[in-house]
Amino acid sequence: MKTDDLIEALAAGIEPVRPARLSPWMVGGALAVAVTVVVLMFGIRPDLAEVVQGPTFWAKAIYTGALAIASLWLVTRLGRPGASIGMAGWSVMAIVGLAGLIGAIELLLLPPEARVDDWLGFNWKVCAINILKVSAFTAPLIFLAASRLAPTRPLQAGAATGLLTGAVAATAYGLYCPEATAAFVATWYTLGMALAAGLGAVIGRFALRW
Repeated sequence: MKTDDLIEALAAGIEPVRPARLSPWMVGGALAVAVTVVVLMFGIRPDLAEVVQGPTFWAKAIYTGALAIASLWLVTRLGRPGASIGMAGWSVMAIVGLAGLIGAIELLLLPPEARVDDWLGFNWKVCAINILKVSAFTAPLIFLAASRLAPTRPLQAGAATGLLTGAVAATAYGLYCPEATAAFVATWYTLGMALAAGLGAVIGRFALRW
């Protein structure tokens, strides 16, 4: 058989391969785990039925939810060999930057004596750590899903995966946390997710190698 004929015979049965992506079932399962952990570990804020009717609760959820979607996109991009980060990375930075800008404007519009209370709230010492605690329970499912991809940059992929675990955890944590000022969320929620991203980078360096 000639070489050209052999190549054509081998290529005859090849079908396009669907791009790898995180299992939506695992990501959804991680969110369910996060909600369960928040309920069992912290409880649900007693005024939840009332606050869901206002805009501040949903503004916080939109921020963490949008960051979860953007980081999911980023994990998927980093899980494809040779793929550029592209708009996925920019979307993460844009969401965080917008939250920071809104928080800064909020502080500037307040009287000077009210700014510290608006920024720190009542739970600033524990907020980021609590989000990190919840993310520890979401991480196994999300890292397992990410390990099925083919990242060539495990450190960056781990950071993005950690950010996703933190964003999912932060979204669930909003069911308990009564703080909802833009400055508080932009600082302490973001810090909690950043800590999860940093820990994810360390884990990904080893867990996402192939």
